[in-house]
Amino acid sequence: MPMLLPPFDQDTPLYRGNLHGHTDLSDGHKTCAEAVNFYQNLGYDFIALSDHLWDDASFASTTVTDASALDGDDFITIPSAELHCLGKRYDQDGLWHLVANGLPLDFKMASREETITHMISRAREAGAYVSIAHPEWYAMTTDEALIASSAHAVEVFNYSAAIESGRGLGIGTADILLHEGKRMSFTATDDSHFRSQDAGGGWIMVGSDDLTASALVDAIKHGRHYSSTGAEIHALLMQGDDLHVACSPANHIIVSGIGYAALSAQGQNMTYADFDLSGFSSPYFRVTVIGKNGQTAWSNPYWLDQLR
Repeated sequence: MPMLLPPFDQDTPLYRGNLHGHTDLSDGHKTCAEAVNFYQNLGYDFIALSDHLWDDASFASTTVTDASALDGDDFITIPSAELHCLGKRYDQDGLWHLVANGLPLDFKMASREETITHMISRAREAGAYVSIAHPEWYAMTTDEALIASSAHAVEVFNYSAAIESGRGLGIGTADILLHEGKRMSFTATDDSHFRSQDAGGGWIMVGSDDLTASALVDAIKHGRHYSSTGAEIHALLMQGDDLHVACSPANHIIVSGIGYAALSAQGQNMTYADFDLSGFSSPYFRVTVIGKNGQTAWSNPYWLDQLR
């Protein structure tokens, strides 16, 4: 029996959004209204204004940014923050960075004694979707990634880090956690500050019944999204052991799993590929689509025990 995989398995629209961005309430260079207007003009459906939440006024706010007054019928904001606490090894300030989407507005910043595991737990209990931010940007070690693995997700692409420091990827960190059995999802984000051309380079597409913060966060928590820098995944369909991928024109379509397990299709402007997973020795797989100019899309990992 053919089975469409999330987020294509339900008759819902796919909404485009950025989960990680900053305004002049922390270290961004635009007001909330200017940031909203910018992303609306790019054709987005939602953004998360995730201003830094910490006790250093030189770059952070002490409250969760509330931009709900700017919400409309066709564009909304998700209350969010980039959370910090002390204890990160390779960071000039010794700070961990986590993005929490769907926070209550009264969520308190961490104390200087709070641990990373407690902060993740507190954010999750408050209802947020928590992701490990830009792991390559500040040299997250494997041990640190495992400490933070109670988060929901890993940023596999951070546009600002990519163009400003050449350290924008997180897929290596994500794969290590998957190998350790951590069922993480993926995000691609801008981490926009508007101090450079750092907006519109990474986003997620979310399958949701409604364009509301609560519906979007719930869908993202359930893995009903994929991540992109420009390539599109149109459908992922399983029929027995066969995986069918439909996508925007691509030169490479790749299925990756544990260790070096991988299958790939190579060509020019491919819009689909079929893969036989009967001999694919991995408890999970994920799909990567790469276009002619390097635009990439990443599916979330799919665990075979859940699919079966």
